[in-house]
Amino acid sequence: MKFAKLCLTAFTLILTLSLSAIKSANANPDIKDESIKVLLNFKTNCNMQSLTREVTKTNGLKFNVKCGDKTFYPDGLIVLCPIRDVDASCKIMSKPKEFKFLNLIYGPMSKRVHESDQPKNEQ
Repeated sequence: MKFAKLCLTAFTLILTLSLSAIKSANANPDIKDESIKVLLNFKTNCNMQSLTREVTKTNGLKFNVKCGDKTFYPDGLIVLCPIRDVDASCKIMSKPKEFKFLNLIYGPMSKRVHESDQPKNEQ
């Protein structure tokens, strides 16, 4: 009789755990906005102002970010996360703007080396 009671208790415990696992699987945990904010802080100079999320056709996540610092990202950023619940899968899709003609202002001046920095030729 004790063995039957023990088996019934074990079966009830296993059933309860499996049902709770099914409930949590249906909850579909998404990537938190804070994870995207941390990614942007480490990888860009965006200074995030607002963040909106969309679900992609492949059931991933797409984040549209508006930046406070519009120097390198005047149109904002797009972050794609193909795996919906893994923040390590997120990638920044927007490239920073480049200022190709900024070196015309400094051009030859930026390439000059001070006389004291030049290596001395020993003869």
